[in-house]
Amino acid sequence: MFAGAGAHILTDAGGALLVFPAQHATARQIGLAVRFSSGLLHACMPSTRLDELRIPDQPVLATERSTLPLTVTVDAVGVTTGISGADRALTMRTLGSASSTDADLARPGHISPIRCKGAACGEVDTVWDAALSLVVRDGFYPAAVACRLMHDDGEIFDDDDARASPTRLDYL
Repeated sequence: MFAGAGAHILTDAGGALLVFPAQHATARQIGLAVRFSSGLLHACMPSTRLDELRIPDQPVLATERSTLPLTVTVDAVGVTTGISGADRALTMRTLGSASSTDADLARPGHISPIRCKGAACGEVDTVWDAALSLVVRDGFYPAAVACRLMHDDGEIFDDDDARASPTRLDYL
């Protein structure tokens, strides 16, 4: 399904992360990503591009301990409910297009962009930065679909699961 499409599985202390280019996202890919994850899909993007698209950071209270640089959620203009595979794929393709402008996105939505360091600068501090860097390295526009892989019982894949679960990952 994802073979040859620039898909990767990365791991960090938070678990295994499925990553693939946003610019060619399909409803089928999004459906599989949702099926094998919590359903929360992120778009890893350079901070400068998020600023160009006028996607602001998600406010976090000082008492919260969030280190994830989330922005407000978005949908592509023209989606129906925003939650279907087709709608989320359209939103990802919109985020993954150099010609998109802030007018092409509605806020709030169903995709959670993550503010990353610029892939061109080579700085990779987090798994989210690494996801973006891999997509760029593979020759795609700097926007990566990313989601945490999960078992059917709700537990997140760890590094060992990602390596030893061929029946689950064959779909990916």
